[in-house]
Amino acid sequence: MAAKRTAATDAASSADESAVVPGADGADTVVTAAEPAGVTFTDRAFTSRSLFLQAGDDLREFKVQAGRVTVQADDAEALAFLQEHAELQQLDG
Repeated sequence: MAAKRTAATDAASSADESAVVPGADGADTVVTAAEPAGVTFTDRAFTSRSLFLQAGDDLREFKVQAGRVTVQADDAEALAFLQEHAELQQLDG
């Protein structure tokens, strides 16, 4: 028999970043997937543009929107590229 759905479990199960897992005691537990932290840079020259990094035979694109571009903190290649860019400044925090 299926578990009884409530408004709380419906909202949690419809969110992309969480799932409802039935607990051993009959209570539902909401599990949230952790995303890697992002590092944001501000663009001192443009509010909107694309930056391209040569990655082997491919190009990686980083879009500046509203004067900012964000990459995952664990992406060492992207961080090195953006940190070396003369018109970008890494934001604190």
